[in-house]
Amino acid sequence: MTARNGVSGRCVSRRGVMKGMGAAGLAAGALGTFSPSRLLAGEGPVTILGIIPQTGPYAADGEQIMRGQQMAVESFGGEILGRPINYIIRDTGNDSGIATRRVAEAIESENVVGIVGPWADDVAQAVADVARREKVIHYWSGGPVECHRYWFQWAPPYYTGVKGSMDYAMQKNPDGKRWYMLTSDYAFGWTMEELEKRIGADHDIEWVGESRHVLGEREFSRYMGEIMAASPDVLVLNNFGLDTAQAIREAVSFGLGQSTQILVPWGSGIEDYLRQDPSITEGIIIGSAFYFTAEPAREFSDAFIDLHGAPPGYPAGSGFAALEILLKGIERAGSSDPAEVVQALEGWEFDSVVGPTRIDADTHQTIRPFFVTEGKAPGDMEDEFDVARVVSTSSEMPPAEELGCEDIGEL
Repeated sequence: MTARNGVSGRCVSRRGVMKGMGAAGLAAGALGTFSPSRLLAGEGPVTILGIIPQTGPYAADGEQIMRGQQMAVESFGGEILGRPINYIIRDTGNDSGIATRRVAEAIESENVVGIVGPWADDVAQAVADVARREKVIHYWSGGPVECHRYWFQWAPPYYTGVKGSMDYAMQKNPDGKRWYMLTSDYAFGWTMEELEKRIGADHDIEWVGESRHVLGEREFSRYMGEIMAASPDVLVLNNFGLDTAQAIREAVSFGLGQSTQILVPWGSGIEDYLRQDPSITEGIIIGSAFYFTAEPAREFSDAFIDLHGAPPGYPAGSGFAALEILLKGIERAGSSDPAEVVQALEGWEFDSVVGPTRIDADTHQTIRPFFVTEGKAPGDMEDEFDVARVVSTSSEMPPAEELGCEDIGEL
């Protein structure tokens, strides 16, 4: 990954990553507490907080995010600006109140200069509010959060992903106008629904039904009879992680995969495929902010496979990429002072693990590719991980009003 603007990039070396495992700088709290005055003077460790779900319905994703974040720290040799990186972790509990309290406590006790995470949209808004108040950088990967000067968004806007996924589904079957949506009943799912209805109007899509399910649903058969009765051309799954896996499994077991195109506009990437037998995912369309075979992600992906035995999905990819960019921003600023790092990141153009990347100065949106994939037939696979192909990419930015950031605010 070669950075522009005269700033040297870093690539993930598998040898370096393996050597870096167990570095003292990765142990939570291992480096002690230093005063803010010492940090601003350029002394002591640079503390980064990974705020991730370690319990609750997204705990499996949290484990992958943590692995990606650890590899980002290791790719820097565990230090930056000649100072150790103190990478600490706090559990969100998938709860806004718990996450808010733990982030505030970590900032106060550990002198955190940057936060990466969490995962759920509503929890992210709570974390963003703390970061704004404490003037600590917050790099987040997910959905809409009220923007401010210390907040940055790594994932493409939901609009970009949903439109790219829907456009490809319509390209694949232009006459398939009857669509049904099955949605997880919380902020992420509601946002997907709203975007799909607006984007669908441009394709003359007829919504022939919609159902909502609770987060962590394990029995999707109750919805399948209604979906089959509606005879949709496309079934849209507005859920994530294990919910998506179970919904796909149930839909295919009811025969929907034969008569209906299954579309996951915003998914986990390779993880969504590996949770099923390839015979189930053949032909399914899944959009993701990260896919492990898309250049230049292969070097990171190969290192991840060496360490963990399976390729990284969107959670691990986002954990690595967002933290790597934050660390590069500190390096570019030549300082761990959050205000100086903010200014170093704004407007920066460089190559990242997902390809050509730019951080918009006015909105702090990271502009980079979104990947649409389609499941391969088992007979077309070259190895156990060759379960899908990237069929489309999109870096299309939404209309300005979609970003909801009229004023990024002051430092």
